[in-house]
Amino acid sequence: MINTFPIWLIIIDYIFGFIMIILSLKFILNLFINEDSKLSIFLFFNKLTSPIVNATSKITPNFIVAPLKPLYLAWIILMIRLYFLPILIGYSYLGTFAFVFEKNIISIINDITLNLALYLNYGI
Repeated sequence: MINTFPIWLIIIDYIFGFIMIILSLKFILNLFINEDSKLSIFLFFNKLTSPIVNATSKITPNFIVAPLKPLYLAWIILMIRLYFLPILIGYSYLGTFAFVFEKNIISIINDITLNLALYLNYGI
């Protein structure tokens, strides 16, 4: 399936998919961890997402509170991935181009679990 799309479009989709996942994980961490926390995982996600949140402060509405900004930006990136990227290659690819990044991650996880199951069952 990847061979049918231009490589530059797949690279852009992978970058947007990675940023979307990082922003979503930052929002989930904000739900359970205080923003002033010194946990290393929270500091890591803070360093990753703060440049993105600061760079997009012009397009983020002022009424959105700070802990919701990563979720809002992840939603914006999702809309770009679903509607804008397929327009670059034509309207006929609107449904088939969706979630190439996630499909590849799921296929990798399926391969790993299948190989692990084969190894545990048959010792191959």
